[in-house]
Amino acid sequence: MSGGLLNLGARALMSNQVALQVTGNNISNVNTAGYSRQTAVMSAVQGDFTGSGYIGKGVEVSTVQRVYDEFLTKQATATASIKSLDAARADKVSQMENIFLGGTNGLGQAINNTINAFSDVANAPTDLTARTVAITQAQEMASRFQSASTQLSDLQQNTQLQLKDDQTVINSLAQQLASLNAQISFAQSSGQPPNDLLDKRDNLLTQLNQKVQTTTVKVNDGTLSIFLANQPLVLGAQAATVNFTQPNEFPGDGNTLKLKITQAGNGQTTEVDENTLGGGEAVGLLRFHNTDLAEARNLLGRMAVAVTTDMNEQHFAGVDLNGNTGKALFAPITMTAIAGANNSAPAAALGAYVANDQTLDVATYSITLGAPSGGSPTIAKVIANTANGPIDVTSSMVTTAGPPPSYTVGGLSINALPSSAGGAAGDTFLLRPYDTAASAMSVALSSPASLAVSNPVVATPAAANQGTLSVKTIAASPASPASWALQTGSPASYYSNNANLNDTVQITFTSANQYNVVDTTTSTTLATGASYTPGQPISWNGWNLTLNGTPQTGDSVTVKQPTTGIQKNDGGNAKSMLGLSSRSVTADKTPMSDLYAGLMAQIGVRAQSAQYAADVSGSIAANAEAARTSVSGVNLDEEAAHLLQYQQAYQASAKIVSTAQSIFDTLLQVMR
Repeated sequence: MSGGLLNLGARALMSNQVALQVTGNNISNVNTAGYSRQTAVMSAVQGDFTGSGYIGKGVEVSTVQRVYDEFLTKQATATASIKSLDAARADKVSQMENIFLGGTNGLGQAINNTINAFSDVANAPTDLTARTVAITQAQEMASRFQSASTQLSDLQQNTQLQLKDDQTVINSLAQQLASLNAQISFAQSSGQPPNDLLDKRDNLLTQLNQKVQTTTVKVNDGTLSIFLANQPLVLGAQAATVNFTQPNEFPGDGNTLKLKITQAGNGQTTEVDENTLGGGEAVGLLRFHNTDLAEARNLLGRMAVAVTTDMNEQHFAGVDLNGNTGKALFAPITMTAIAGANNSAPAAALGAYVANDQTLDVATYSITLGAPSGGSPTIAKVIANTANGPIDVTSSMVTTAGPPPSYTVGGLSINALPSSAGGAAGDTFLLRPYDTAASAMSVALSSPASLAVSNPVVATPAAANQGTLSVKTIAASPASPASWALQTGSPASYYSNNANLNDTVQITFTSANQYNVVDTTTSTTLATGASYTPGQPISWNGWNLTLNGTPQTGDSVTVKQPTTGIQKNDGGNAKSMLGLSSRSVTADKTPMSDLYAGLMAQIGVRAQSAQYAADVSGSIAANAEAARTSVSGVNLDEEAAHLLQYQQAYQASAKIVSTAQSIFDTLLQVMR
């Protein structure tokens, strides 16, 4: 009897000792990241049958169990992954927003200063100082465009370096998880769970998901198969490697990165669709790099293209101090498409130039060639990739016969580069028209005398007029972009709206509200009985004339090329340059003076939205982690109560042993 009691007490002592040890281990790891609280699971030992029934044989520890909720753990890991994505993106978008500052040092002020500088030139067309200030302001504006572009490039490079760091961490974690899979599989063959190894694996999996979100599948041998965007990352003891690099289709696209997975066994590499990626810091950086940063670069580049094109168009319509027609104020910005990796040989080459600066859209274009025509490439399909998603714009393109034919879409004319031949149906191209536009912006003029601020024509009412006619304004219409300059390979030439701009034109009123127009240089009647409304422009031969007053029958106004002396003192084209401030440009019809404000607003809204998403996902992740730790975490008050409970049980068990010993001693004495 005493022997059974002694065994019962010994088992109780040992079981409660294990329980105390487990509780002490919990307390020791209260601050250990990823540690799951453990409990000693006790079970009754099968009793012995006697005539009086079954008599129990005490207690034993059947296992040490993790307090673990798989659902809560997965939820906490997933929400933390989304939090990491949103936080990383919000941080980068905030840095990008700081590039586009307002105030006197902002890019918008530089644009306004450049335009306003023509006010002094208009008032004093022959003043070289005023002309020099205008050119200097244009150079300062170009410098600020370049500076903003450089800062975006620096931010891009920093983002790429962070992605490379994340790439290293992801690959390291995948290898560690594969190694743990092997250890867990071996340890679990004993029939007991290796709690510490399981905790370590869960902790590493949480760290991995903070970089890139994964999904997991349990395997019977205790290993965990880990998948990234439906591609295996860890299978058993083997781990794949990830890499952030340029896309397979367009390896020359330095502004796009793709995540690629290379399998350990066969070395097969798969390019992952970005839309299939979930959360994680690396995914947030990737989306910022490919979307937010690309959008900012497009907005800045489009603004640079719109400003340079618009000011060039008006400058071409003027005459400089030496009586020469205007040249480019800013160097034309070239746009070249990136050829696809699998294009045929000899390869075609595509480019673009501005066809209409008032319809420029923020987009990149995916181009697919059709069958060549006359040895020159043709375009079969164009997809415009906008902020709202891809749009097939093929049917809306305006085609101009070649050779080579050009295709106008989104304010751009897309066609083959000079001397480009070859290509085949199915060849692909990626056109990012505004990527390098801001960095390429520069002033083409260096001499103040070359500033074309005078009108090419002047309007003079006849001295014998009987009415009250007076000239309000006379201005040449802006020039239009020329077709592709086949000899130079760049859109370097422009033409005026009308080859007869400098012809002498006679406007003769036949009544107070009608007039005839005759080009006396060519003896051509341009209009008969045209309606006249005071203050409304009269437009012919590429100029716009606005008159005030009421004419009498027989009154006339002559529009002609002025003498050189008068031309030098005329600042009419400078006034037209000044008027560009309110001229609508780009597809959203924004006045030039508001282009930068619109850009700041779009970037600001993007930053605000990103920060809001980061705040929301951070709150959700904190709640999910709190729910997980409420189950798996160590509570010191609870563990202290367990210590007291198991200590008392241990002392009681010792009392059983002591009692059994006392009984045994008594028996010995009786036997003596």
